[in-house]
Amino acid sequence: MCSSAYAYQSSIIAISRERLTLPSLKQGWRIVAMSDLHMPSFYASAGELTKLINSESPDIFILAGDTIDKRGNEGLVEVFGAVKARIAKLATLGNWEYLGKIDLVKLKTAYKNAGISLLVNATVEIQNLMIVGLDDFVLGSPDYKILNDISIDQHPILVVSHCPESFDSLIPFTNFPVIALSGHTHGGQIAPFGLVLSTPPGSGPYVKGWYHKGKHSMYVMRGIGTTPGLPIRIGARPEILVLDIEGA
Repeated sequence: MCSSAYAYQSSIIAISRERLTLPSLKQGWRIVAMSDLHMPSFYASAGELTKLINSESPDIFILAGDTIDKRGNEGLVEVFGAVKARIAKLATLGNWEYLGKIDLVKLKTAYKNAGISLLVNATVEIQNLMIVGLDDFVLGSPDYKILNDISIDQHPILVVSHCPESFDSLIPFTNFPVIALSGHTHGGQIAPFGLVLSTPPGSGPYVKGWYHKGKHSMYVMRGIGTTPGLPIRIGARPEILVLDIEGA
């Protein structure tokens, strides 16, 4: 019975609240982000999930890859049209959009129908916050050089890259402080009492939560869904990140 209760607790979505202060930012932003939904196999209905997101009143909503993992499911992302973000809704690709042979043209259209911009080696500027969406580290072709094209009056930089191992690769391409958001690891997914048994290629030494290198920081999200073929979480609760970035 105890093991069943522990497994049940491991499936309850957690809301992780984090806060950063960036003196160079003119105003604050609330970012609500998640990764690794592997739709439609995750621990909530789409309606319940969008209700949770909207209850946090996001300025910016971000999906950090592996939203779907099977060709033909591209249209599922349109449920996020119900997400009410004040400023922007953004998404990037993960390794499973490639492994699942997703039609990326259809996926981009479905995201557009939901009011979401798919960023693949692309940037969007929101006042003086520059957001960079990189292609997947493992199976895509991330273009770190686009970080060199960001001028000095366009910082800080928020980089969304599905695999956390890309953190080590992007740092040499920028002199600006970077805040990176990643997922991919599922927090280990099977991590009884915090003991992570394995992480997928592209994780590097990163599993979950904050990591810092000099002036750069990265938050690795545990994701929402599960790896195809392994539909269970133990000791690694699914996670929605609520990140409040405050200006001076």
